[in-house]
Amino acid sequence: MSKVNTKDRIMAAALKLFLEQGYQKTSIARIETEAGLRPRAGAFYRHFDGKEALLKAIAKAYVSETPEEFGLDRLADFGDTRAELVAIALKYEEAMQRQRPFARLIEEIRLMDVGAELQEEINADMMLGLATWVAQKPAAEGMSQAQLGALLINVFGGWLFYIHRVQPDEGMDVVGRETMLNEWASFWAAALETQAA
Repeated sequence: MSKVNTKDRIMAAALKLFLEQGYQKTSIARIETEAGLRPRAGAFYRHFDGKEALLKAIAKAYVSETPEEFGLDRLADFGDTRAELVAIALKYEEAMQRQRPFARLIEEIRLMDVGAELQEEINADMMLGLATWVAQKPAAEGMSQAQLGALLINVFGGWLFYIHRVQPDEGMDVVGRETMLNEWASFWAAALETQAA
């Protein structure tokens, strides 16, 4: 078998086991067996330095989002901040739907020491892409990197809270998705287009 095929089999087996029994309860030997490899024969280590390296590869392949996937490089084509915000919001919503099957695993990893490092590594490109986008808005003129980061958290925090916590709980969703999206996008488009004093 080719190295690519073996690596893919290891990743698929590990993802299946991580989802079934959790990251911490899954041994490398069990992953090798699930992938059809002979445990402790070395095939795993020809592809990954350890279980943590495998986890990072799985996160990048199945869970993380990239600026390209979000179309951040094409936002200027909209020519309208509100339309850009809606496009980003819809991509976040798609990402959340895609990540939903991994929710338990994501929560387990967040609680581990490697979780913060992995989260930072995964989010770095997205944050840079979003910061580049928001830095072009009049409201961001003259802001430091820290201020841009705070602005991004404020802009997207409300929408992310809504799609992660409110929308899935129908009893809690008194606003409705379309109203929330329209009000959120209109408010932040106006705010971003207003030049800071």
